[in-house]
Amino acid sequence: MENLNSLNVIKTIIKNLKSIVLIVAAAAIVSFFASFLIKEKYKSNAVVYPVNLYQNSEESPSEQLLQYFLSDDIKYKLAKDFNLFSRYGIDTINSKGGKALFDYMYIENIKVSPTIYESIEIIVKDEDPVFAQKLNAALISNTNEFVKEKKKNIVNQYLLNTQNVIDIQKKEIDSLSSAFVKIKTDYNIVDENYQAKYLSKQITSNANLNENSKLTVKGIKEKGMDLRVLNGRINSVLNSYSQIKVKRDNYLLDANGNIDFCIYVSKPNLQDKKCYPVRWIIVLVSSLSSLFLSLAFFLFKNRAKEIF
Repeated sequence: MENLNSLNVIKTIIKNLKSIVLIVAAAAIVSFFASFLIKEKYKSNAVVYPVNLYQNSEESPSEQLLQYFLSDDIKYKLAKDFNLFSRYGIDTINSKGGKALFDYMYIENIKVSPTIYESIEIIVKDEDPVFAQKLNAALISNTNEFVKEKKKNIVNQYLLNTQNVIDIQKKEIDSLSSAFVKIKTDYNIVDENYQAKYLSKQITSNANLNENSKLTVKGIKEKGMDLRVLNGRINSVLNSYSQIKVKRDNYLLDANGNIDFCIYVSKPNLQDKKCYPVRWIIVLVSSLSSLFLSLAFFLFKNRAKEIF
């Protein structure tokens, strides 16, 4: 049955070869000239690499950067700066589904995707090659600034928290230092160990020293212990203060620094050759479609004749 069908197909092609050729040729010619009605587009390519982004969980730096590139904030900033709604002929106010249509046109003309080398490729298409290049460069610049803003907001939170800790520790150090100085002043202590030993020797060698001297020795020893405890607490807080201050200084450096989060591997290029439409593909698809349709038509026609 298959051989018979194959023979029928071959016979139909041979019988109607002239008509099929004319149909295919006509389709090719029409599609070729029709392709000139399609607006030409030029493509600007760029590749960037993430820097100063650190892996969070299972998300790599390139995946983090990709999320920023695909942010709605970036998309609508470009739309505003370059008047993309008007350029794409979209009325988002009076037309229903205008936002969805803009999203489709944006994805159609701006493509951001990761490469196998953990970099990000940006492709922007437009009828004007210069506009495509400018839009590509603005997309990268805006994304870099967007990441800076988000990172600075986070760093400023860390900076505020560490500064609060530093302020608390300063108050604690001042309080402990005041208590330390007060004990020394009230008991006239310069070196508690030396003074206690000296008075003890005086009491031992001179039995006539009154009871107050003995109490003074006892007080110096007790307060000497308090001073050592206070000194230990002061050193502990100072150590913690020193560590948190180093962190605060690093956050301050990040908050005030001008750090980029993506660098160019290749800058947005200016194309002088259109990328769309590809006429030979349009002609090929049209020709093949007309070939199959015409063949189906003649097979159906012959089949109808055999039945009736």
